[in-house]
Amino acid sequence: MTPPRAHGDQNAPDLEIPEAIDLFITRNRPDWKGETARTYRKSLDTFEKFAEDEELDTISDLEMWRVGQFTDWLIQQDYARVTVQSKQKQARRWLKWLESQGYLRIGTHLAIEPLQLEDSEQTSSDILRPKTLREFLTFYRDSMQWRAKRRHALLEVISHTGGRRSCIRSLDVSDYDPDARTLKFLNRPESGTRLKRGDSHQRKVVLSEKPNEVLHEFVERERVDVHDETGRRPLFASRQGRPARSTITNWIYQATLPCVMRECPHNRQRHNCRWTAQTEASKCPSSTSPHPARRGSITWQLNIGRSIQDVADRAATTPDVIRRYYDRPDLDEDLRRRITDFDGIDICEHSDPTDIDVEVDS
Repeated sequence: MTPPRAHGDQNAPDLEIPEAIDLFITRNRPDWKGETARTYRKSLDTFEKFAEDEELDTISDLEMWRVGQFTDWLIQQDYARVTVQSKQKQARRWLKWLESQGYLRIGTHLAIEPLQLEDSEQTSSDILRPKTLREFLTFYRDSMQWRAKRRHALLEVISHTGGRRSCIRSLDVSDYDPDARTLKFLNRPESGTRLKRGDSHQRKVVLSEKPNEVLHEFVERERVDVHDETGRRPLFASRQGRPARSTITNWIYQATLPCVMRECPHNRQRHNCRWTAQTEASKCPSSTSPHPARRGSITWQLNIGRSIQDVADRAATTPDVIRRYYDRPDLDEDLRRRITDFDGIDICEHSDPTDIDVEVDS
């Protein structure tokens, strides 16, 4: 008996695998927000590479046993387990969509079984600790050379708002009110700056006096006075206009090079170290990207007693996501958050919440 072909509907065209990926992204892009299309493109490019290695050319080559080899191939690439799981899930969704459209036999996506991860594997421990953020910002504020330069102003904004790259990139000069000390994050997809969750991530945040002073100095003295291709004036601009997300990432890598404020921990000399260049700063083992800085900001805001809902609103996320992915207090920070709740409590004296309330009131 001849086994059924991987192809679904026999009248459907036998698409080449890159063509099937393009079709999936094109059809789904109208319903996606933010960087979703970019994420799927990057992840499915990995499946395309797997297909090339395994000589899988078209949809009809996607037999279940061959699709199942995608997991083995991913593991052989030395990806982190959480990355393997992410790529598995995105490939499954693509395959399931092909099934729904009649291009692929129903059930083919089940050949990919996503890895089961421990909670610790699903969260990143990569964080620019609040203490380190304070050290960088204190140095920059006191520096004759670096104060209010772009890297300093950018680090101030991320540190005090917890904003994502997409939020930083969306800012125009007109979104900043130095008198009110506010920043507006607006969703403007028609001119190329969509926030991650669209209009639901629009918000206005207030800056305290010192970061506001730095940002005002930056705008008045250091900002490159350019417009982007739509005529808008980006707050954090490159000489070419509005920066790409990767450019913002490179700026933060530069801003967090340890040799800016202290001796190099890697026994290099700053004046001849290639890692100090914008395009090479990510290679320094001690520099960091925007996301660990965002994580450090969120942890700091919680450390100083801000409610998790207020922090979530300010950073455009949710309390559940903060608990699972962002809040990373060390043991001392965690104790300091709880010590006011538990310091002085005695089981022999306090048996009811009102006992504690009376003591606090007195």
